[in-house]
Amino acid sequence: MTDEVLTAKKALEYLGIEKKEFENYFKNSKEINAFKQGSRWVFNKSELDRWLKLKNDRIVILSLSEYEKCFEFAIKMAYASNKSRGTGIRGARSEPQKADDFIFGILAEYGVQKFLKEKFGIETELDIEVHPDYITEQDLIGIIANGQTRKTNINIAIKSSKWKSCFNVVDPLEYDNANRKSDVYIFVRVGLPSDHLFRILREHSFFKKVKDFLDKEPSYRKIKELKEIPIWITGFSFHGEFAKVKEIPGQEFRDWRYISSVADMHNSDDEWKELIKKF
Repeated sequence: MTDEVLTAKKALEYLGIEKKEFENYFKNSKEINAFKQGSRWVFNKSELDRWLKLKNDRIVILSLSEYEKCFEFAIKMAYASNKSRGTGIRGARSEPQKADDFIFGILAEYGVQKFLKEKFGIETELDIEVHPDYITEQDLIGIIANGQTRKTNINIAIKSSKWKSCFNVVDPLEYDNANRKSDVYIFVRVGLPSDHLFRILREHSFFKKVKDFLDKEPSYRKIKELKEIPIWITGFSFHGEFAKVKEIPGQEFRDWRYISSVADMHNSDDEWKELIKKF
């Protein structure tokens, strides 16, 4: 049977994702295979089905209560240190800005923990202690079996980014430093809306007034309800499998960075099982 070929427009409709995400996935990360007919990008339907199935198999859903637990931890981290951890437009980053930075990583860690349990039946321990003065070197620190917890045999880092991101980008301090580098880096896309805090507070006093006002204005964006957070475990890369670059599509770095494309990551069930054996 001849494979059906779809144009970019038809492929986008078939996948039902955002245009920017779609273009990133086939042009930048190249996790969706495409080819050209003349000047047009086209796609085999079987390839789209392969990618879509893999995507759906790699997404876990965090509940609202799990999100709240993560956000509580992020707030504790934001207030645990006087360090700014970066600068914002008006100088030192505010507590909400710092909490927003932290929550992406924490959600990713909870997502990986849930993925390993649901997909492969392995229970793991995360470092969920608040450390005021330092960043934890590793994210997944223990394996739980028969009611007992043991340390992992390898160093495991969990890296997070937005839904449209195509590369795991690791700072040289985390890659070259013997005390901080990991044996394996798991990359996670976090489907957290930028207005997640407003969504949580949409029914609370002042915010409800704003929500009700926006609901009455047809052309205004709405404060939607936050029900769950999708977490997409895109794959993993071993130390030594990263490229050393000064730029990726759409972004230049001031210094070198180590990067791994989603398309180059290990992500089959068999590869995950082999990785788990190393835990």
